[in-house]
Amino acid sequence: MSVPYLIDSCSLSGKTVLIAYHIPKQCVSVRDATTRRVIAYVNDIFLNSATFIVYPKGRERVLKERRKNVHAFIRGTVCCKEEIGNDLPWKKAYYNPYVTETFIDKITLEPLTRATLIYCIGKSVYYLH
Repeated sequence: MSVPYLIDSCSLSGKTVLIAYHIPKQCVSVRDATTRRVIAYVNDIFLNSATFIVYPKGRERVLKERRKNVHAFIRGTVCCKEEIGNDLPWKKAYYNPYVTETFIDKITLEPLTRATLIYCIGKSVYYLH
């Protein structure tokens, strides 16, 4: 079965997923949170009740091999832009396995574990507490 490529993320609304940036395809990979199988690729996506996840063993392997692998995700429930207000005070999240152990706030450098809302577009992740 082929995975839908660059679909509208609203078609996944209400589904609990894991997202990660897919380097070769240069888009966001969306996995079913239960099966962990890739179910879609999207340019952007909104998630409610999000959790930032970094698997330490995967990060250690990146540092040892100096080669990236999929070990960091954001877990949440997909929602549509229409369900979200305008002009929200978005903050930028950041993760780089060579620099940080976990997702952090790009400005304050505080570690992030949860967010009320996430907006991910390409490599960029924005969040609200």
